[in-house]
Formats: sequence, C-alpha cells, structure tokens
Amino acid sequence: MKKYLLFTILVFITVAVKAQEMQPPKYSFGVRIIGKGRPMILIPGLKGAADTYNDVVAHYKDHYKCYVITLAGFAGQPSNADTLHPLQTQHDQIIQYIIDKHLKKPVLVGFSFGGTLALWITITRPDLIGPLVELDGVPFDDGIESDHVNMDSLRKDAKLQRYRTLNATSAVWKHLDSVRHTDAFRKSGFVYLQNLLTDTNRIKQVLNWDDASDYKATWLMLDEAETLDLRNSVAKINSPILVLGSWKGWDNLKTKAAVEKRYQMEYAPAKNVTIIFSENGKHFLMYEDFDWMIMEMDKFLTKH
Repeated sequence: MKKYLLFTILVFITVAVKAQEMQPPKYSFGVRIIGKGRPMILIPGLKGAADTYNDVVAHYKDHYKCYVITLAGFAGQPSNADTLHPLQTQHDQIIQYIIDKHLKKPVLVGFSFGGTLALWITITRPDLIGPLVELDGVPFDDGIESDHVNMDSLRKDAKLQRYRTLNATSAVWKHLDSVRHTDAFRKSGFVYLQNLLTDTNRIKQVLNWDDASDYKATWLMLDEAETLDLRNSVAKINSPILVLGSWKGWDNLKTKAAVEKRYQMEYAPAKNVTIIFSENGKHFLMYEDFDWMIMEMDKFLTKH
C-alpha cells in the first residue's frame, strides 16, 4: 500500500511539473532586479533594452529596489503571443506583476514610448502607483507637433497598417529583414538618431537594440500606441508626476518655448504635475543630460 501511495505521489508530481513547463510564462516582458529598498519600476523606450537605465540604476540601487523592464519583442526579448493587442498585454501584465509581487506604491519611471505606457498603467490603476517620472514621455505623441489630429483618420490608418502587418507573407518579412541589415539602412538610422543622441557609441548601442528587436511585434505595438490618446485621462492620476522634457529634434517645433507649451497643454488636466525642460539635452536624457536629470529626480523623489 505504501509503495502504491508513493508511486501515485511521484506520478502526480511529474504530471504537475510537466503541465507547468507547458504553460506559457505569466509575464512576456523581461525583468532585471537590482538593489534594495523602495520599489522602482523602469520602462525603456521603443525597442529599448533594460540597459537604457544602467547609469540610473547605479545611482539608485542602494536605496531603491529597481525592476528594470525590457518589453516583449524589444532588444532580444521574445515577443508575446498576442498579436491583436500586444501593447495592452504589456500594460496588463505589468499591472499584474505589481500585484503579484506585492510592490507597494512603486515609483514608476518611463522613457518616451515607455513613458506613455507608464502613464496608461497609472491611469488604469492609480491606486497601485506611487510617484511617476516621465522622461520625455507624453499622453499623446501626435498631439505635440500638430494642432489638429483627425482621430478617425488616425484609427483608420492604424487599422490598415495592423492588417498589412498581420497578413504579410514570410517572403515579405525575409526581404525586410535583409534590408534592415544593410549598411545603407544602418547609415540612415544613424543619421536619424543624431537628432536624438550625440554620442556615437550610444547611437550604435541603440541601433544594436533595433537590430535585435522583432519588427512585427514592434509595428503592432506602434499601431496600437498611435491611437492611444491619454490627454484627458491624466486627470485620473492621483500620484505626483515629474515630466523631464527635451525640445531638440522635433520636426515642426523649433524652440524650447514652443515645445514646452505643447507639453503643458497635454498635461493640463493632471492634478499634480511638474514639467521641467533640459536646456541642452536631446531626447535620450539619460545620456544627454544625466546630471541634470538625476538632480531633478532626486529632488522630486525626496519630496514624495
């Protein structure tokens, strides 16, 4: 009887382990955990890796437990199975991660694309999030450079692009993959990034993240983000918000005052927001104006 019972237990354990191995991972984003203390979640920008925040984490790791994310499909992180709403999936999973890990009012830091995602998370669950730091992230990217955005047209274009992306053949993806690994493509990317970054080695690093990203996943997430207008919804955020902005690199807006005015308009409904602009830094503030950025973050986090 005892042998039979032992055999039954072993079979049960084996089946349970196999079932667990067959289930997809609960979180499709990657997480690097460094440091100790108050929780801080950091989300990089489009196609960015957790390495985006290496210097930031080095500064905060003695007083904050940093959860540094790489979104699914970006910079070598495998894409998730959801092709209909991949950005929504990242949004939902990060919220669930905060709940599962019992992270009490974490500081949430988002850069650019990751900043918009951080806003969306905070708007959805304002009860979960502590102070919010937006590194050149905005509620509605298209609204910065354009006075009048036709949302119907924007949604139609995004829907069409999503359809094309989902229905592209393997031959199309093979061709695109071959093109994006050519010298000409990389040179064009280098020229574009010079508007956002100064250091040549940093530009090469960003291009390497781009190479390692899943283009299909990237386009699907971009299509979803295109129609995400959070301008009025920021009123739901109870946490204090620090927005650190850059003004160089915009196509239509040429002065700091012009860009700052648009940021102020987008965040106007928020209850408690501070917006400060770098005098000289380009878009990648953590590389372009690090000392200024950290000084402002320190002041904000000490206060809150």
